[in-house]
Amino acid sequence: MKIKIVFLLVFQLCFINAQISQKVKALAKPLDTIDYAESSHMGIDGESSIIYGYFKEISKTAKNDELYFFAKNGSNSLRLYSSQELLKRNDKRFLEIYKFYTDNPLIMKYQMGCVGNKENIATYLKREIYMATEIISMRDYLLKTKKDKFIKAQLESIEEEGYDKLTQKNLKFYLRETDKIDKSRN
Repeated sequence: MKIKIVFLLVFQLCFINAQISQKVKALAKPLDTIDYAESSHMGIDGESSIIYGYFKEISKTAKNDELYFFAKNGSNSLRLYSSQELLKRNDKRFLEIYKFYTDNPLIMKYQMGCVGNKENIATYLKREIYMATEIISMRDYLLKTKKDKFIKAQLESIEEEGYDKLTQKNLKFYLRETDKIDKSRN
């Protein structure tokens, strides 16, 4: 019986891993062993994060199914970044990932700017919903104002970070559903 279970698990992992394109596998290689994550900009001067930069290259190519795989099976950095990207792409499987890490806590370090802490991935994902709400609110405000170079640059930055597919309605849905998941644990 144990041999059947082991064979089934190995087959499933090989089959799922086969669903990751060679290009995405190659792009993910630098993050394979990274057990922490960084925000897009680091330090007091807002320098671009190299680690996050690796993930941005992956996100340009990876399909949602590949991100979902990484969110559950990748290194800690791939797990967090892929989960956040699923939210940005408005993929409802984000909620499955949130529930997974709520039920199976995975504590990891996350460096945001010049402040770092260690928390469960689910905590970072909930925080991402709140941050996205603020970003989308600012985006919607900027879209209603007169476009000068500064405003255009801000809007381009928001789009570059991947927040162009979300609406306030989407984020209210995610917040409501994650609150339900949280309450079901109590």
